[in-house]
Amino acid sequence: MGSMIKIAIFGYILLFFINVIYSLKFQFSRENHNEQGEKILNISYRIAFPLVLLGWFVIDLIDSYILPFSLESYKTAIWLLVTGTFVVHAVSLFILKNINTGKR
Repeated sequence: MGSMIKIAIFGYILLFFINVIYSLKFQFSRENHNEQGEKILNISYRIAFPLVLLGWFVIDLIDSYILPFSLESYKTAIWLLVTGTFVVHAVSLFILKNINTGKR
């Protein structure tokens, strides 16, 4: 069971880095420097980054009322919150870009 968890963690970290690279590639591309690219990027930010506040609120509620976190559990929850936000940002960026260019 321990090896399956390690494989899942490695897969998630790989997914995170792929999404960060995609996001940075879009932000520094020529496509982002026009009005349509900026609109896509802003919509993607509006989708992803309110999840930080919502996730922090959920983590705090769980910690306060359901099950107190240890330091290690709290660090893991925050790590998942931050990396998950970037994954959602890159996925929404990919979807919005493909919708606006006519690809599916």
